[in-house]
Parts: sequence; structure tokens; C-alpha cells
Amino acid sequence: MTKQPKPSQPENPSARRSFHPDEYAPDKGPGRTVSKEEAGNPHGKPVKSRGARGEDQSKGSGAKGMHDLGPRGRSQRPSGTKDACASTGVDPQDPPGKRGRG
Repeated sequence: MTKQPKPSQPENPSARRSFHPDEYAPDKGPGRTVSKEEAGNPHGKPVKSRGARGEDQSKGSGAKGMHDLGPRGRSQRPSGTKDACASTGVDPQDPPGKRGRG
């Protein structure tokens, strides 16, 4: 069995315009004007962060009512529990530190 040649695709005049923009595209426009707020350093002045890094926060944050149970599972993600005084309730019913592993 011999292969038949594929029928040729119909002529597409826009294909040449698409792949030869230097011949067909208009010249570049004037662009936009830069405002005085953007001039110089557009990102503003760098600011020193006042927050603690996540690594530092996780090491014994000492928050009231929070109990660290150490890493769990294969991923060794940190785990822990919290008792009633860690919530914002008016009258916590759980005695502090009596909560088990959940």
C-alpha cells in the first residue's frame, strides 16, 4: 500500500502577517508618561519587618492555653492542643492543662 500525498492546506494570507510583524505591524506608539510618584524607585522605601519569623514563632511561643505536643507523623509537622483559656470566651469551662491529645 503506498501513501497518498496529503492535500495542501488552503492559502492563509494572515499567517504571513502574523509571523512577519516587522513588515506589517505599525510603528511603536509614544507610550505613556511616567508620573512623579513612579519616578525614581517605584517600589518605595524598604521597611524593616517588625514581626517574628515563622520559625521563631513556632519555637515555644508561650501563648496562654496552648500546649505543644511536638512533631507528628512522617512529615514531622508541629502539633498541639489548646484549652478553654486560649479562646476568647467569657467563662472557660476546661481546667487549664487538662486537655488530652486530640
